[in-house]
Amino acid sequence: MALDLSARACYRRLLRLYPAAFHQTYAQELEETFADQRQEARYRGWIGAVVFWTEILTDLARSAVRLRLVRITGGRGGARPPRQRRQRNLVDNMLHDLRYSIRLLSRQPGFAAIAVLSLALGLGGTTVIFGLVDGLVLKPFSLPDADSLVTIEVDFPKLHARDNPFIEVISPAEYADLRTLRSLTKTSAFDLGNRHISGGDRPERLFTALVFSDLFQTAGVSPLLGRGFTADELGANGPMVAIVSHRIWTSRFAADPALVGRAIRINGVPTTVVGVTPPELLVLGTDLWLPLRAAPSEWPRNARQFTVLARLAPGSSLDAANAELAVLAKRTAAAYGKEFAEYDGWRLTAVPWAVALTRSLQPTAYLLLGAIGLVLLIICVNIANLQAARASTRHREIAVRIALGAGHWRVARQLLIESLLIAGAGAVLGFAVARVGLRASIALLPAQIIALEPRIELSGRVLVVGIVASLVAGVLVGILPSLRGRRTDAFDALKSEGRHTAGPVALRLRFGLIVAEISLATILLVGAGLLVRTMTALSRVDPGVNTQHVLTMRLTLPFEKYRGRAAIIAFFDALVERLGGLSGVRSAAAASQFPPSIVFSGGLRFEGRANPAGGTLAQADTTLASPGLFQTLGIPLRAGRSFTLDDDAQSPRVAVVNEAFARRFYQGQSPLGSRVALGTDAASPWIEIVGVVADTRGQGLIQPSREGIYFPVGQMDGDWNQLFLLIRTDGDPLTMLPAVRREIMAVDRDQPAYAIQTLEQAFATGIFTQRTLTTLLGIFASLALVLAAIGIYAIMSYAVAARTREIGIRIALGAQRQSVVRMVVGQVIRLVIAGAAIGLAGALAVGRLIASVLVGTQPTDPRALLSVSLLLATVALVAAYLPARRASRIDPVIALRGE
Repeated sequence: MALDLSARACYRRLLRLYPAAFHQTYAQELEETFADQRQEARYRGWIGAVVFWTEILTDLARSAVRLRLVRITGGRGGARPPRQRRQRNLVDNMLHDLRYSIRLLSRQPGFAAIAVLSLALGLGGTTVIFGLVDGLVLKPFSLPDADSLVTIEVDFPKLHARDNPFIEVISPAEYADLRTLRSLTKTSAFDLGNRHISGGDRPERLFTALVFSDLFQTAGVSPLLGRGFTADELGANGPMVAIVSHRIWTSRFAADPALVGRAIRINGVPTTVVGVTPPELLVLGTDLWLPLRAAPSEWPRNARQFTVLARLAPGSSLDAANAELAVLAKRTAAAYGKEFAEYDGWRLTAVPWAVALTRSLQPTAYLLLGAIGLVLLIICVNIANLQAARASTRHREIAVRIALGAGHWRVARQLLIESLLIAGAGAVLGFAVARVGLRASIALLPAQIIALEPRIELSGRVLVVGIVASLVAGVLVGILPSLRGRRTDAFDALKSEGRHTAGPVALRLRFGLIVAEISLATILLVGAGLLVRTMTALSRVDPGVNTQHVLTMRLTLPFEKYRGRAAIIAFFDALVERLGGLSGVRSAAAASQFPPSIVFSGGLRFEGRANPAGGTLAQADTTLASPGLFQTLGIPLRAGRSFTLDDDAQSPRVAVVNEAFARRFYQGQSPLGSRVALGTDAASPWIEIVGVVADTRGQGLIQPSREGIYFPVGQMDGDWNQLFLLIRTDGDPLTMLPAVRREIMAVDRDQPAYAIQTLEQAFATGIFTQRTLTTLLGIFASLALVLAAIGIYAIMSYAVAARTREIGIRIALGAQRQSVVRMVVGQVIRLVIAGAAIGLAGALAVGRLIASVLVGTQPTDPRALLSVSLLLATVALVAAYLPARRASRIDPVIALRGE
């Protein structure tokens, strides 16, 4: 060491060969470079020393002469500018630090593996969650100028609120009014429906949009192949043409470019394909576009079954559009309010299309992103503590480097590079985890979301966020040991001759990190606890139906083949009868909707009575049902009778209502024998109520039961061509699917069934948000709890080791071993109390964010808060027990002799 110090002193004198200004500016940096190079393996031994000094003296003489010439010639002579030399030295030093860090980590593979794997888990999970959030919420589509693409939401205070107030809420007449607004341009509207393509191995149902205008202009994209619809094709009685989506073009037609211009059979009718959409244009999962072939004026003003898309006009804003929509709503209410009572207080709102699509997913997405961020932060805190403890064991090494001339900032930089190296390795492995995790997560999404084809992938945006997270993690992991290394006193460290313990400041800092870790874990545990209570509450909710062993599917009959209600009724009657006769089938029925997917509702009039609904319009969920529906679903009959095959078009009109209907509109009196009419039209026929059935959770387990009224399929108004089949089986309902398909094809070989699921799956989909949050937050919270336990154990073990002499003296002076245990455990309890208090305060704030997904509990639920506190205390005490027991068994003689 003395030789190295004298060599450095000699080199310091040689530096005076440089010009004074250069020497004053760069002498210290050159000395640090000299010290680093001298430690390299190739310069060891007397031969290495000769080589080293030869290179040093040659470089010094050449560069000193060059700089002197530059000074004399005023800048000529080709000398390397000081800034370039400084940059070269900096790069060389950093490369040296990188090589040195790799060597050090390779000597401690256990620590390196734990740190890298922990960060890989945290960074991979963060990337997966952000990938989901990016594909589902932040960038659900890649249409140009997405901010100006808007939809129109409608709120009718007099009617039931809707989950999706922008889908099928506008009538053609209202659409015509919207097209007059100056703030909106390229306004289009479409009606969602179903069509099927026949031919091939099996008919296929396609989700279809029937459009009033060309959606390509509104979306701002051009067809991948072909063209959009012409004015003649969009007009009344135009030619039969269609546009297919990119995914159907590839999946069914094998990406055949000759498809454009060719005729395909849609609902049995030859239709010419005129275009193929680009991949980025997939509106609500639509695979087929057809012209509506009708004028808006041909529809009633209250036929609200259209969705609107528009662009903000150049120079206009969302606020300007909403101001103009407010004026339009008032004008419409004044003109048509007497004829259509629902216009009273109605509101029109322009909302960005991306916001409307993802609003229901946003709370869940941001909550998961915050949760995985907390987990990553806990991982960083843990590794930072390990790094700090590891740095304290390297105090002598760091002191030697400083004594040899390495600056404090140089030592801090080297320690930070170690942390960034660990973070980089964790990021590489984390991206591999993210790639697998993203693919697996798509399979966990419900079919409704998968049908929208969200762009969930390791895109450039996702990778950038992952890289930034890795850099931040590296800095967080390395900042503490870097600062500690920078403050190392070389004289004190070398004087200690290997005895080194963290001072009170260092221990307080590490205890502070443990408090932070506990508080973060508390937030996650409280969130998970609240969601567990929510799932427990939902498991106790009676859905009103027997969900076991029921298979459901939907059929859409083509009007081109089944002309009129009689043909449609005959088809479903024959099919239900055939299905009911299958071996393994207990009963079968058909309905326009079923719990938990009740969406159709209508207004009501009551014979001889004023509106019993008070300030709102009398309204109820309206369902067409075949005989046997209540038996198939297991809905109990409370009074009167159910439907029979005699309830057909020739018999008096009848209806069955649920108990909520009777409570709301008849205030405890029996509704049997009374009559109601659908709609506000005075010409609507009266319908006698003949039965009362139990309530069901028509909108899922989360929503309360609403008023419902059922009508026989045999007496339906209009040509209702879409009905669900419901089949109750003896065993697993999915095993009956092949037999059910055969019976459908026996009645109509070109008829596809779709939306196939069990009734249990349908109810499970309704609580997908709560179930997903509970599962993921439970995993995150469990991981956070384990990490907190590991952190407590590691820090308390280190604290016990640091206080070995003190504890030995206590025991030597007569302290009981139980008191030593209490001392260590008491310290942990204080840390837990502090961390839990901070965490509970944060959890209360987070609880308000997840209040919208909680059921049967509140964010301030004392049982959840108490359970989390007890769990944390238990885990902390277990984690602290081993260090405490080790402390109580210290031999005072050995402890004092070690000093």
